[in-house]
Amino acid sequence: MPGSGTTRLYRPDPTSAEAAKQCGAAVFAVHRRNPLRTEITVTGDIDAANGRALGHYVERHTGTNTQLLLDLRAVDFFGSQGFTALFYISVHCSRSDVDWILLGSPPVRRLLSICDPEGELPLAADFETAIARLNQQARRRLRAAFAG
Repeated sequence: MPGSGTTRLYRPDPTSAEAAKQCGAAVFAVHRRNPLRTEITVTGDIDAANGRALGHYVERHTGTNTQLLLDLRAVDFFGSQGFTALFYISVHCSRSDVDWILLGSPPVRRLLSICDPEGELPLAADFETAIARLNQQARRRLRAAFAG
């Protein structure tokens, strides 16, 4: 008789909370900074070989948190599939009620200036600004929870 157990869907495995994943020419790593916030850092190149994997990696690791800081400051190349991944992440976060913010390297910022000229994606200028915006969103959620 086959064993029974729990299958994890869209929830991070607690045993891999700090696990890094090599995917093509990039490395994805997740860090739990506090009970509400997840930080995902990406180093290397985001291209057609790993853009979709980035979206799925973020989706897997945001199931239990209400905030995401996506740090792409160490990305050396950012192709159009990277933008597709960011759009996917944006939709996922919206549907999952996750506040998120993005930090980008010059290649990321360059592509966003072309593909997102209206600034719809939540790009922050620096780490301190990103944390301040996430903290502000957390305070708004808290006020809304007490008011409603």
